[in-house]
Amino acid sequence: MKVGIVEDNLLNRKIIKEKLLPYEDIQIVVVADNGESFFEKMEQMEKKDFPQVVLIDLEMPLLDGISTISISSVKYPQIKFIVLTIFEDNDKIFEAIRAGASGYLLKEDKAVNIVEAITNVLEYDGIPMSPAIARRAMNLLKESGKTSAKTLENTKENSVLSEREMEILKEIVRGNSPHEIAERLFISPNTVRTHVNNIYKKLHINSRSQAINIAYKNKWIE
Repeated sequence: MKVGIVEDNLLNRKIIKEKLLPYEDIQIVVVADNGESFFEKMEQMEKKDFPQVVLIDLEMPLLDGISTISISSVKYPQIKFIVLTIFEDNDKIFEAIRAGASGYLLKEDKAVNIVEAITNVLEYDGIPMSPAIARRAMNLLKESGKTSAKTLENTKENSVLSEREMEILKEIVRGNSPHEIAERLFISPNTVRTHVNNIYKKLHINSRSQAINIAYKNKWIE
């Protein structure tokens, strides 16, 4: 089983690797310290060498875990992500699952539990969770629609794009050209192109269709 690790803390990366190394059926194929680094390394790999499962932290600089999972769900839909974190925060659980996480474990979980979770998502398409996380997830399901709506709104506000970039992304989704977007937003076409390039860079994509897919998948566009 090919596994990736995305964790910003050097000691935690070492601990995770040490937990997995004794297992002969686990092959660690990529290790990164944040989402940006993960995507850079993925672009240098051949598809046959891609990880099948990635163990990922949530709180990281440059590009956090939730944004990385969300982007990967479009860019690398075949890869499963298991969140490995110290957090038991309700909003984080909800956001991670909504972004496309296949499991949610605590870093303190034993090696055997982590390996079982990897096997679970690969062989049974399961959604493994630590007991403490599972209890919180069940509570989330019992919450009112009002609370869920508020959480979704917070997720939108915390997206990786700036307010101006979100405006331009909406225009892209509407099918407007750079010149049309410039006229609507009272900026120059060159400024629009600069923003579009920044959007593509932040989302690690290279086409309008990919931008539209991500926008709809994350419900950034009503």
